[in-house]
Amino acid sequence: MPITELNHYLLVAKDLEKTREFYQKVLGLELAERPDFGFPGYWLKTGEDICVHLASQAPNKIRDQFLLKKHAKGTRGSGSVDHIAFLAREAEEMRKRIQKHKVEMHYRSFPDAKLFQIFLKDPDDVTIELNFLGEVIDEDSWKGKGAASSVSLDRTA
Repeated sequence: MPITELNHYLLVAKDLEKTREFYQKVLGLELAERPDFGFPGYWLKTGEDICVHLASQAPNKIRDQFLLKKHAKGTRGSGSVDHIAFLAREAEEMRKRIQKHKVEMHYRSFPDAKLFQIFLKDPDDVTIELNFLGEVIDEDSWKGKGAASSVSLDRTA
């Protein structure tokens, strides 16, 4: 049976509230109902789809048993993740949201493919990639507007 979609990912956060706030306020995810597992955490959703689970890095025996492992403070999880990518819409509105919260971002534009991307880091230093499919931006209007760097791959230029 093939895999059909990504269900969610779990971040074990250094500061649970700061990380929740980032995903809600900067990325616009909404809180979802989460069962009481006996340890602090959140589920976040986009629309009806729960896609991000958050748990605290603070020592917790119930969490450690639930996750079948221990996440000691300051250690990394079970592997290395380079980035997490989301599909998004309305790049200009997202830029304003990111700037409002003073989060550094980088962007890439692929006009030939009609793809625009924004990259930023969450409070736990996880790179978040936002993909705006079918959106082409006016790069001149984005210069100096909160982007730390930009790359454009236009093969017609």
